[in-house]
Amino acid sequence: MPAPVLAALVALCCALSSGWLLRQLPAPEEEPELRFTELDSTRLRVAVFALSFGLGWLALGLTTPVLWPIWAPLSGLGSLLALIDARTTFLPLRLHYLTLGLVTGGAVLSAWWRWDWTPLAWAAGVGLGATALYWLVWRLSGGQLGFGDVRLAGLLGVATGATSPQVAFWCFLAGSVVGAVWAIAVRLRGRQAFPYGPSMLLGAPLALVIAALTP
Repeated sequence: MPAPVLAALVALCCALSSGWLLRQLPAPEEEPELRFTELDSTRLRVAVFALSFGLGWLALGLTTPVLWPIWAPLSGLGSLLALIDARTTFLPLRLHYLTLGLVTGGAVLSAWWRWDWTPLAWAAGVGLGATALYWLVWRLSGGQLGFGDVRLAGLLGVATGATSPQVAFWCFLAGSVVGAVWAIAVRLRGRQAFPYGPSMLLGAPLALVIAALTP
């Protein structure tokens, strides 16, 4: 199946199921009055489709089909996660674990397909290492970094680690650069808090682009 077709199918599934998924998400303990269902709208579905299709086409076009089980769910549900975080500054726990489960399952399927289990070791190592590093930053930041971002680092570590160590490195570097630029722009507008998750998620496809352009 061509990459654009698969990207479109994944994007369509995520867009059509976004309303149902939002109804499965309880309010976070930090803000019990938040209702994720209030985000459901035609505009959100269009945004989910557009972002998922764009990132999916890019990611699937830059990877071999053996890696598509990893990048298809990440580009699809990751787009919904990013849009929710951008609107609420929260990364819903259930949606995170759903995405993590699909990406991890994709990593196992990819390793079995290649009959090479080394990528699974990289996925576990990078995932745990990224989680530990971001946990330390969370502890030292005094709440500036949300704990959802700590969990997100583990998810991205699994996906990019299963792809290659180089992609994993570029993912977190690119995500940090995008986050820093975003932080400066937000501060210049007189605001302090901003969601960091979207920049982290954007680092993943950017890493594929950088890896494709560098020897």
